[in-house]
Amino acid sequence: MLNKYYWWQYILIVLFIIIGIIYSLPNIYRDIPIIKIKILKKNFSKVKILANLKKELNSNQIQYKKFFINKNNIFIIFNDVVNQLQAYEIIKENSHKKYTVIVKLISSIPKWLLFLKAKPIKLGLDLRGGIYFLLKINNNYIFQKLREQNIEDLKLILKDKKISFNLNKSHYFNYKIFFKNNIIRNKVFNFLKKNNNNFVNYTMINNGLLITMKNKWFLELKKSIIENNIDVLRKRVNQIGISDSIVQRKGINNIIIELPGIQNLSEAKEIIGSTATLEFHLVNNNINNIQNKNFSYYIWNNKIPLFLNKKIIIDGSNIIHSNISRDEYNQPQVNIFLDKKGGDILSKFSEKHIGDNIATVLVNYINSNKKDIKGNIIQNKKEEIINVATIQSKLNNSFKITGLKNIKEAKKLSILLRSGSLSAPIQIIEEQNIGPSIGQENIKQGIKACIIGILICIIFMIFYYRIFGIIAIIALFINLIFTMSFLSLLPGATLTMSGIAGIVLTLAIAIDANVLINERIKEELNNKISIQKAIDYGYKGAFSSIFDANITTLITSCVLYSLGSREIQGFAITTFIGILTSMFTSIIITRAIVNIIYGGKKIKKLPIQ
Repeated sequence: MLNKYYWWQYILIVLFIIIGIIYSLPNIYRDIPIIKIKILKKNFSKVKILANLKKELNSNQIQYKKFFINKNNIFIIFNDVVNQLQAYEIIKENSHKKYTVIVKLISSIPKWLLFLKAKPIKLGLDLRGGIYFLLKINNNYIFQKLREQNIEDLKLILKDKKISFNLNKSHYFNYKIFFKNNIIRNKVFNFLKKNNNNFVNYTMINNGLLITMKNKWFLELKKSIIENNIDVLRKRVNQIGISDSIVQRKGINNIIIELPGIQNLSEAKEIIGSTATLEFHLVNNNINNIQNKNFSYYIWNNKIPLFLNKKIIIDGSNIIHSNISRDEYNQPQVNIFLDKKGGDILSKFSEKHIGDNIATVLVNYINSNKKDIKGNIIQNKKEEIINVATIQSKLNNSFKITGLKNIKEAKKLSILLRSGSLSAPIQIIEEQNIGPSIGQENIKQGIKACIIGILICIIFMIFYYRIFGIIAIIALFINLIFTMSFLSLLPGATLTMSGIAGIVLTLAIAIDANVLINERIKEELNNKISIQKAIDYGYKGAFSSIFDANITTLITSCVLYSLGSREIQGFAITTFIGILTSMFTSIIITRAIVNIIYGGKKIKKLPIQ
C-alpha cells in the first residue's frame, strides 16, 4: 500500500526522537557559579568569617544568591559568573591567610541524566569566556643543546686520538671544526663517516669539516618537540583542574591553548608559560678548582658564592611524580619521586659522594628585548639555586626539596614537575582574555538568530504549504534537537559563534528540502494523478535532488574541517551534523507524519494546493 510504513519503522523513529530529546536536555540546565572557602585552621570562627564575607560583598554591591556552611567550608552561590569573579577578587584580597578561595561551576543536571552519560555541549571561548594563548616553541634551544652534546662527543674522540682543533659555532645546530692541515682533516673525516651517528652530515671544507644536521632527522626532531610540548602542556592544564580545555598544534612551531571559564590571566600564564625544570648538580668544595672550566659560578640566597659542576646528575625528565607537604618546622617542601633510570643514577652517584653537597637548580627561560636574525625573541636562561643539601647516605628514587619561600611556590613547583619538562622553551606571543559577559551576549545573539530564522521559516511554510508547512516545521524542531544531541555526544566537539552560524544554515537547508518535496507533490497533482501517488512520487522524485545537493555540501564541510582554522572547523562540524540530521528529518520524519495523516485514506483535496 502506498504511503505506509511498517509498525517497527514508526517505533524506530519515535525511539530516535526520544534519545535525541534525552541527550539534548542537559543543554537547558546551566552551571551554578559558586565560591568555596576552605578555612585553614579549626580555631577560626566560621560564623564570624561568614558575617565578614557578607559585609564585604554587600559593601561592594555584589549580588549573591545564598551562603551555607558544610563541615570546614563556606559556600557562596551566585546567579552569574560576573558577580562570582568580582566576589573572588575581593575575598581573595582579604583572606589574610585564614582561608583559601576556590572558584567553581557546579552542574545542575539531574542525576538520571548524568547516569545516562548525557552532557551539555562544550562551549568555546567566544560563548563561555576564558583565556586564549598562542605559544611559539623555541627550537633553537634544543638544537644548540644537541650541538653541545655532539661537540662534547667529538672532543672526546679527537682528544683520544691526540688531534688538536679549533671550533667555530653558528647560531643554530651547524658548526665548523678546523685542523692544522687537510691530511688530518681527511683522516678525521674518514673515521667520522665510518662511525656516523646517523643524524649529522660531514662536509669537507679547507682544513676543516662542516657539521650539519640531516634534514630528515631535523624534521623528525621538530615534530617530536612539538608533540612532547603539547603533551606536557595538556598535563599542566589538567593539573590545575581546567575542564573542556583545548591544547593543539597550529602551524609548524605554534601551539594554541584555550581555557574556557578561566578569567585569572596572570595565574594561567604562570603555569602555562613557565619553562621551569630542575637540575641537580654537585657542589665543588675544593677552592683550588674554581678556575676549572667544568664548574659554573652561582650566588645562593643572594650572599653565598657556590661553584657547581656543569655536569647534570639528573633533571626534570627523570621525575615521575611530586607532591607537597610540610617538614618538622611546618615549612613547605616538595616530595620528588624518580623513574627507575633516575633512581639508579642518583643511587650510584650518592653512594660515591657521601659527605658532598648537592644543589637543586631551578632553570627557567625569560624573554629578552632582543631578537635573532629570523625575528624571534631571544630567551635568556635564568638559573636559581633553591636548595643545597649534604648527602648523608645512599639515596634512592625519592627525596625531598626544602628551602622554598612559601606554600604557593611549593605548589607551583610541584605542578610543573608533575606535568613534566618541556622539550624546548616556549614563549607566549598572543593572549586574549574574553570576559564571561561577552560570552553570554554572544549566546543571546546566537539564540536570537536561530529564533528569527525559525520564525521566518514558520511564516513562509504555513503561508505556502498549510498542513504540509506545519509538518515541515515539526521536522525542523526535531532536526534542531538531533543536532544539539549529536554535538553533546560527539567527543571534542565545541560550539562557537561560527558553529551557531552553521546550525542556522542547516535549518535553512532542511526547509529547502521540504520546499522541494512539497513543490514536487504539487507538480504531480497538477498532472491529474491520484493524491496517494502524488505524495509517493513527490517524495521519490525530490530525493535525488536533495541527496545530490546535500552530498556536495557534506564534501565541502569535510574540506573546510580538514584545512580550516578552529573557527572554520566549528562551522564545518555543525554544518556536517546538521546536513545529516536534516536529510533524516526532511525525508523520513515528514514522510512518517504525512503517512499517519493521509496514508491509505481517500482524500478529495490535499491541503497543499
